[in-house]
Amino acid sequence: MVIYRRAGPKDSAGLEDCFRRLQDFERTLEPNRAKGRTVCKEYVARLFKQCATHKGAVHVAEVGGRIVAFVCVLGRVDSEEIIEAEPEHAYVTDLYVDEEHRGAGIGEQLMEGAELHARSCGATRLKVGVLSANTRAHRFYERMGFRDNEVVLEKRLDNP
Repeated sequence: MVIYRRAGPKDSAGLEDCFRRLQDFERTLEPNRAKGRTVCKEYVARLFKQCATHKGAVHVAEVGGRIVAFVCVLGRVDSEEIIEAEPEHAYVTDLYVDEEHRGAGIGEQLMEGAELHARSCGATRLKVGVLSANTRAHRFYERMGFRDNEVVLEKRLDNP
């Protein structure tokens, strides 16, 4: 049975474990990612700090008392871009579901909760970033109604 709930600082260890696995997976796609174990504690602490600043929330999914998935959504973020007519939006910083629990609808449930939170904060737009090499996540977000908005390209300058 999956239990969905809002997370708090007491959940830091479980969130750190999930984030470590997320980060280590992303390192296989993007070599510029730090090792999960070196940043997980600081990253999770930063998530809670960002939530306090931007009307955010971290929601988790538990199975057998263990956190197996989480989503973090910031309810009010200002892009500070003067070229945008609506610079304020909500932003999903992270979504992670343990490999063995994927395909069971947990990610969808968490994203629906993130959308509800964003709407409750008055957001009219919800953004999420995804690594270009993470095609599975990209397809998931498209199924959830997201559309490509902006593509950021990168060129390494240290390798001719």
